[in-house]
Amino acid sequence: MRHSAIIIGIKGKQLNKYEIQFLKECKPLGVILFSRNIDYKEQTVNLIKKIKYLIGRDAMILIDQEGGRVSRLSSKWKTFPPAKYFGDLSNNSMEKAKKETFYNYKNIGKILNDLGINFNCAPVLDLSIKSANKIIGDRAFSSSADIVSKLALEACKGLLESNILPIIKHIPGHGRAKADSHLELPEINTKEKLLEKDFLPFIKLSHMPLAMIAHIKYTSLDKNLCATYSRVIIDRYIRGKIGFNGILLSDDLCMKALKGPYSNRAKKARNAGCDILLHCDGNLSNTYNSYLGAGFVSKSLLRKIHLLKKSISNKKN
Repeated sequence: MRHSAIIIGIKGKQLNKYEIQFLKECKPLGVILFSRNIDYKEQTVNLIKKIKYLIGRDAMILIDQEGGRVSRLSSKWKTFPPAKYFGDLSNNSMEKAKKETFYNYKNIGKILNDLGINFNCAPVLDLSIKSANKIIGDRAFSSSADIVSKLALEACKGLLESNILPIIKHIPGHGRAKADSHLELPEINTKEKLLEKDFLPFIKLSHMPLAMIAHIKYTSLDKNLCATYSRVIIDRYIRGKIGFNGILLSDDLCMKALKGPYSNRAKKARNAGCDILLHCDGNLSNTYNSYLGAGFVSKSLLRKIHLLKKSISNKKN
């Protein structure tokens, strides 16, 4: 059976009968977990095992475990600082900051791997911009593209060392947004600063296997469409100028930056060039509508996902 090009959120800490049926019959690529799905270790491990049993061996299990305020694991697990902590360290010693960043994300990865999670939606490669909305804020390593590039690379290395595949975000850059894309569609209209600064961390880490796109309208790049729906931005800038050739994920289709029926949101994102879609709200009726517009993944993409997972599980053997 073919897999749908969608990763879904689920409602609670156990799968209900409708979610079980959806996973069996619709075969999404995976599930993204949130705090609402996680209680304690045994419960989480069993939930993930059930999901993998229903979807198959290459099920993608995602989480947003950045550290700081974006941490889906409860206080029952160790807490980790936000990215800004490491950026601040670099002001005194870049080598110390790089080392601590690596071990921080390696330790996050160990916890995730132990639970059965295999993808982390981190690190954030966006720049910290004082005049911008606080939705990024301390989730960014720094306002310096060079510091972000160096520390984000260590973060990715740390996750990979623990058999977790990083998903860099939010390509091509969310840092300058003056609005929160969870609530409305931000607009960024400065092409020069994007090319000179915001793109740089993504260029430096363009060899990473996965990236998440920003729900932002970059009016100087495409005056009509937000990045998620823009073939111009994906082809000319993300694939072209940035040089990212990996797997491109949408951000959550449920965010209010996007409008219209979920099936249309899904179709437009896929038609623009998003390889995989995220639908996170846990409302199965909404999820099904996104599924209808998502289409199916190619055999080549499925193989790429399989090889990515195999590469990290075998790298220490």
